[in-house]
Amino acid sequence: MRALKILGGLVALTVLLFLFVVNFSAVESRFECSGKITSNGIETPVKIFLKLETYRWWVGLWSDSSGSAWLEVPNQTVRYFGHITKARDILQLWDSPGKLSGNFSTLSGALGVHLGAFGAFEGTCKDTGR
Repeated sequence: MRALKILGGLVALTVLLFLFVVNFSAVESRFECSGKITSNGIETPVKIFLKLETYRWWVGLWSDSSGSAWLEVPNQTVRYFGHITKARDILQLWDSPGKLSGNFSTLSGALGVHLGAFGAFEGTCKDTGR
């Protein structure tokens, strides 16, 4: 009977730890970015939106990514970057393994990213606090 109570306690602790890890492993930040998209030599001023999820240190125990990001050009496209690496104050956005698509500076808020057929965006982002 005592062994069953200990086993039940360990199962409950494992479930609580799992729920903690699932719910508190990422910090979400949202940014509004003003800049320009360059495509075929034509520059177009635009405002895009960035949702950034940065992972807590313990995620590094099972993943080599530092987070993920979503970029939205309103009424045009949404791009997802599932792998981010951190190089000091720079977050590197990877489209696929071995294909670097852009950089985001956590220090200055500068964002430069390739948006595929839409061209390349360069601009500065401000935290919207949402």
